[in-house]
Amino acid sequence: MDGECAQFPAVIDLNVGGRHLTTCLSTLTKYPDSMLAAMFSGRHPVAKDKDGRYFIDVDADVFVHVLNFLRFETVPPPGAAADVRKYADYFGLHVLKKGIINAHGMLEMLYDAWRRVFPDYTSHLEYVKGEVRKFNIFSRYFYLCILTARCSCRDCSPHEADFQGLPRIDIHLRLEDKRRSLLLSLLAHDLQCMDIFTNEKEITSDCYCIGAMKLRFGNAPKSTLNELK
Repeated sequence: MDGECAQFPAVIDLNVGGRHLTTCLSTLTKYPDSMLAAMFSGRHPVAKDKDGRYFIDVDADVFVHVLNFLRFETVPPPGAAADVRKYADYFGLHVLKKGIINAHGMLEMLYDAWRRVFPDYTSHLEYVKGEVRKFNIFSRYFYLCILTARCSCRDCSPHEADFQGLPRIDIHLRLEDKRRSLLLSLLAHDLQCMDIFTNEKEITSDCYCIGAMKLRFGNAPKSTLNELK
């Protein structure tokens, strides 16, 4: 293996879907039967960006969990497990896949069933992720809001006071109260892959035309940490 990897430095600079990450060659080649080990074995050409970083065309928010597994053998949190499991299949990391199934198998099956309740769920999740990336780095908290298509209020401006001047991401949907609460909970769960957490319940406006949940960047609440034990 050493001779085959001679073209690669011990420390590898990566461009993962536009995000720059750095890791060790030994980390990427930890599991010899994986696609990553094959990519950095010296047997195959690996694309580089204009700055010489090795390019991997996947979502960096998910790939960081793959790297953390290779570094520390830690499985991702529940909210990231479904996406990371797909990457485990793609990169041939069977140990990672097994670890996710052992840690989160039944829970993720339940979340998958709930996601299927919403045909456009993936679009909603990607929209929210895109809006999150636009936030000022100093905005630690934000609200995720779902607004019903039919509002009994003529003027929704009084609702603004409920959100404490924090950034908001609005999704406009015609949903009954229970489905709206489920969608908020699913989105909050799946945003954990971006290091976003909540331990707060849904809040609603007096007329129930708005349902919202307050989320924060970093520092998983105790309720989430307990799920990971």
